[in-house]
Amino acid sequence: MNYQAPPLSRVNKILLIVIVAFFILHSLGHALGAFSLVQWFGLVPGSTFPLRLYTLLTYPWVETHLMSVLFNGLALWFLGSELERQWGEKIYLKFLFASIFLAGVLYLLIAAVILRGTWLGGGVLIGTAGFTYSLTAAYATLYPDREFLMMFAFPVKAKWFCLIMAGVELYLGVFSGNPASWGHLFAMLFGFLLIRYQTTPFLVWWFKGNQGSAQKKSRNASHLKLVKKDDENKPTHWH
Repeated sequence: MNYQAPPLSRVNKILLIVIVAFFILHSLGHALGAFSLVQWFGLVPGSTFPLRLYTLLTYPWVETHLMSVLFNGLALWFLGSELERQWGEKIYLKFLFASIFLAGVLYLLIAAVILRGTWLGGGVLIGTAGFTYSLTAAYATLYPDREFLMMFAFPVKAKWFCLIMAGVELYLGVFSGNPASWGHLFAMLFGFLLIRYQTTPFLVWWFKGNQGSAQKKSRNASHLKLVKKDDENKPTHWH
């Protein structure tokens, strides 16, 4: 089976440039002992409200490990470029930022209400994996039987690849005390939910705006429709 990388889309090219720039800036600041982008842009339970609300949208931009930048950059390229091409730039960006914003809110709520005083209650959430995991969940929902090359060697269907990633993050979150793993799982959860319930009125309004509300002839006239079919006659993208 032949695997071909999709062309790198415009929005994802910009996202990757920003992510790499943030990584280089953070690495320089850390090496010089001058500053840390984690402190400025990371999502910190207990200190987000009211002055640090912006971190609900900035935490995915901060990476501290080169391999994370490479892996998540490839995911943005391979998964994100295809979805952006199908959905369009506006819907693609709304999906990304809605999923990471909602994941951040849930992370803060659980840390404050359920796990206050524990390792999660004080764990800083950062990492571009928030983008990666929401895109993986979306892709696996739309294309469950598409195949990935896991570890660039073993073909595996998208739905199983998504479950494997979720299982790894669940293990790390429970047994390794990694608070970021819960943020990744929440991003995956909302990535799935945004696709699964995209035809609900609020999500139609969010993704399509006035384009959806302009049609009033029927209850479903304003709904965001899934029009393209894959080989198994399953809907694949918004229109």
